[in-house]
Amino acid sequence: MSGLQRNTSVRRGVAPVEAHPGAEGNTVLIDRAGSEVERLRGVVAQLMHTAAHDPLTGLPTRRLLLERLAEELAHDAAEGRQIAVLFVDLDNFKLVNDSLGHGSGDEVLSEMARRISGCIERGDTASRFGGDEMVILHPHAADGSELALGKRILTVLAEPIFVSGKEVVVSASIGVALCTPGMKSAAQLLREADTALYAAKDRGRARLELFSDELYERAEKRMRIESDLRVALREQQLFVEYQPQVRLKDGRVVGVEALVRWKHPKFGVVPPGDFIGVAEDCGLINGIGRLVLEQSCRQLADWTRLAPGRPLAMTVNVSPRQLSDPAFFTELRQVLADTGIDPRALCLEVTESAMMRAPAEIVQLLDQIRQLGIYIAIDDFGTGHSSLSRLRDMPAEVLKIDRSFVDGLGSETGDTAIVSSILSLAYAMGKHTIAEGVEQPEQAALLLRMGCEAAQGYFFSRPVAAEQIPPLLTGALWEARSPGAPHSAPHTEAQIRRGHRYFIDEFLDHIGAPMGTKAPGSP
Repeated sequence: MSGLQRNTSVRRGVAPVEAHPGAEGNTVLIDRAGSEVERLRGVVAQLMHTAAHDPLTGLPTRRLLLERLAEELAHDAAEGRQIAVLFVDLDNFKLVNDSLGHGSGDEVLSEMARRISGCIERGDTASRFGGDEMVILHPHAADGSELALGKRILTVLAEPIFVSGKEVVVSASIGVALCTPGMKSAAQLLREADTALYAAKDRGRARLELFSDELYERAEKRMRIESDLRVALREQQLFVEYQPQVRLKDGRVVGVEALVRWKHPKFGVVPPGDFIGVAEDCGLINGIGRLVLEQSCRQLADWTRLAPGRPLAMTVNVSPRQLSDPAFFTELRQVLADTGIDPRALCLEVTESAMMRAPAEIVQLLDQIRQLGIYIAIDDFGTGHSSLSRLRDMPAEVLKIDRSFVDGLGSETGDTAIVSSILSLAYAMGKHTIAEGVEQPEQAALLLRMGCEAAQGYFFSRPVAAEQIPPLLTGALWEARSPGAPHSAPHTEAQIRRGHRYFIDEFLDHIGAPMGTKAPGSP
């Protein structure tokens, strides 16, 4: 065997070839070696493509998108063009995975990627950024073309998809950010698009938002609140106040609602509306809810020991995130055991919108809570567009009439009719009622006459510290026939009768249930 044959046969990665003397033999050797090089180049190219593209959707990966975005941003700003980034996130995609399985979720993602790819223009890049997030680079934005692209994507994504024989509709939210080449980094432009995406989610989902300075300021404020709120939980800056709930027929306090407050070391008392939403989004609501539940139940136990013959109920707000926590039910039972309170003295409030969207496992959990003896209330009732058939199946015994309707009692015929209708519905379904936001004696008097059992609001008392509650339990906060409170309101009788008739008819039509025999106001 020649030296050439020996060297060729032991060379790693190259197939052995047979040498032939003369020019013809050398040509054969070179051709075979060249073919092997081309094959290796193809393998390398395929590996590079695979590394740069998502295996599920076939879209470019985050890394490739960032590389292309950096290249575009490095161009000369004098070209007179703008670069747009569109951050796309599917709404409630977790529900698809939870209800249909991850295999079906993958099918949805693949179809969504295909639809997005069909919307983009030549020169654009659509990438899978992670999970159900997709980012589109639109490097030649002009005359609102980035917004037009976003609207096309919203339209095609809203079309139904058939997965495992079922029709699935998954909407998306989109955040858009723009800049001139050379003015911002890739990371900054993506942050701005993400900020706009958060605003789209916050404003109702299934929509598009363009980044602005206002959104930036809101995002900065939100980040500051979240950071300070984490400190507040560690340093016990959160506390609970209690608003009395009054039985309208005699003005006696029969319950209190626990309301969380935040004593910020720099800004003073921060309104709940400024931090509860942030706590929900960042997951801190579980810790806050646990604190409020434990503190309020301990306080109820103290009041019960001080006045053992004076029954008092405690109402505590519970968020959907708390109910989704697997540990919630165990923690709730532990609080009952630790404090020794009667479960029938505790009422958990869930907002109407959350109640109507509650999945089957949450409804089952609420039913288990009821079996402990605890009451369930639907808060802000009247604002969430309840389906009567859905309401029928909800494990709730109390409807809390939203303050927005109580405000117009006696002056706005529409509000008066709505409140009357809600009371009629509660009467028909055998549920208790509490009206919120009562600020005038006329409102209290009209609620009593319409059959409402209990109410709370500034007319009776603002939320107060725990030590201020016991003195309020000794007498009545309101007399039903006090001066200034009307004995009747004849000008609303027609609206009340129409409201009663309308809701009872609709209730019977949707549910087919007979009218209850329980009179309004009875226990």
